[in-house]
Amino acid sequence: MFKDTILSGQLPEYIGKTATLRGHLHTVRNVGANLAFLILRDRNGLAQVVIEDPAEIAKLDGALLGSIVMATGTVAQMTKGKFPFELQKSTVEVLNKVIYPSPIDISKDTINADGETIHDHKVVVLRHPRQQKIFKIAGIIEKYMRAFRDENDFTQINSPKIIWFPTEGGAELFEMEYFGRKAYLAQSPQFYKQMMVPVFERVYEIWKAYRAEKSNTSRHTTEILMLDMEMGFIDSFDDIIEMTERFVNYVIEHTRQEGEKLLLALGATKPLLVPNFPRISVEKLHTLMKQETGEDHIGEKDLAPSEEKFICEYSAQHRGSDFVIVDGFPRSDAKFYHHQNEENAEIADRADLLFRGVEIITLTQREVHYETLVAQIAAQGLNPDHPGLKHYLDAFKYGMPEEGWFGLGISRFVQKVIGLDNIKEAELFPRDMQRLTP
Repeated sequence: MFKDTILSGQLPEYIGKTATLRGHLHTVRNVGANLAFLILRDRNGLAQVVIEDPAEIAKLDGALLGSIVMATGTVAQMTKGKFPFELQKSTVEVLNKVIYPSPIDISKDTINADGETIHDHKVVVLRHPRQQKIFKIAGIIEKYMRAFRDENDFTQINSPKIIWFPTEGGAELFEMEYFGRKAYLAQSPQFYKQMMVPVFERVYEIWKAYRAEKSNTSRHTTEILMLDMEMGFIDSFDDIIEMTERFVNYVIEHTRQEGEKLLLALGATKPLLVPNFPRISVEKLHTLMKQETGEDHIGEKDLAPSEEKFICEYSAQHRGSDFVIVDGFPRSDAKFYHHQNEENAEIADRADLLFRGVEIITLTQREVHYETLVAQIAAQGLNPDHPGLKHYLDAFKYGMPEEGWFGLGISRFVQKVIGLDNIKEAELFPRDMQRLTP
């Protein structure tokens, strides 16, 4: 029986033939005793099933939305209506009857509920066709992120998520007790991906990062889906910029090609793409922001959220790109593993890639010389002899090529590609300061 069923998306292949669908009862509308319209939901979407036999209609008595139903009928092509194809003169079988009313209505085009209610009932909400489309696009995006890696000879790695030394430092750490010792949930695979460069030269990892950010915003979660990559034998920081531009163009273009219908149904607009993204320094952006808006951030080491939004809108309008690279970040605010710019010792070889108002990628060239790296660790008040740093430093002591690249927040990228209001909409089961379920 399993092999005899088809999906709703395959109905055009069976016009005039008998076909069987299996899925969830999405809605049912009775029109008198002899006619009912059943909407069935499967992984391809929705299909209309027309039932004209009172005995068959009666089989649905007491079956609430979500019930598992099998329907068999003749496939017909329609000239009008919402569904271009449907099953007619159908018979049905209820395989698993739901008798509990749904806590949230997913039968309409949109879900009429606030954010917390939606997340409280996410198990049901995710069954909505729009939610299916969101996470299918997320899957397509991740697919082409991996495809780019494969085509460019990157090796996938899987690094530890329980660590002894806090890679990124700061207060955004989930500390834990580990058999009588202090340990942390990983904020980043930074050390490990660098340690693997002398092994594979080009590596990547898709994983969950954990950051104890005390922030309730539309752009933050405490558990973050990340793509981290590292690339050895570069000649300069410009190699990192160029590879990033290639990567983003590749992922966006292939996602648009494969997911065109899904993106159209979600109301997503195509990102403005150029081969080489507009590039501006932090200092020049501060100046431009003040000139154009009067908002003054001159002298600040990082970008304000309003500046990220401003420069993306400015870039789209004046340069035809939804992506913009901001570089020239001060070395005084750099991580110890960042490389000092050779032409200007006051800045680090680091940049942020902004997309539709938010930072999605941090790009850096790393310091690879052992003695310099040790000195930079000490200069930040850290102990180079800490046991949690020993193996990391060994990677440089025994030979490291010039290297670097980035970390990318996948859910934030998905959010902006689709045009979602909140990053939590791009997470199956988001985690924030208040939420540990479902």
